Amino acid sequence: MCFTRRKSKIKIYKKKIYPTIPVVSKLTTEEFSSECISCFQCKEIFNLESNEIKIHCSGCNQFFHCGIAGKCLGKNCNSVTMRNQYHRLSWCVNCVPKMKGNEEKPDGTGYCTCNDCLE
Repeated sequence: MCFTRRKSKIKIYKKKIYPTIPVVSKLTTEEFSSECISCFQCKEIFNLESNEIKIHCSGCNQFFHCGIAGKCLGKNCNSVTMRNQYHRLSWCVNCVPKMKGNEEKPDGTGYCTCNDCLE
């Protein structure tokens, strides 16, 4: 009869150390509105008080003040808010298919058709 010794695996768990989260001070409205956002298309920097950033693109999740294709007309990009108002998703020129009606709108208002609603 042969006796063999089996090696047991010892599991070693490392203790996870989480960093402490610094306490966020309360921001005033003036401090918040002095924050700056850059346009993804032209890379210009705008502060929030100027209201020149017009859309947040649904495709690439970037902010735009130019290069805007418009709001999608399709049923996939249309929803009703809690106030019973219709909301349409906005898209940039880079995230919509190249076709008539999807060109850049100079003032940022207009309509387009995204890839999901085109099918």
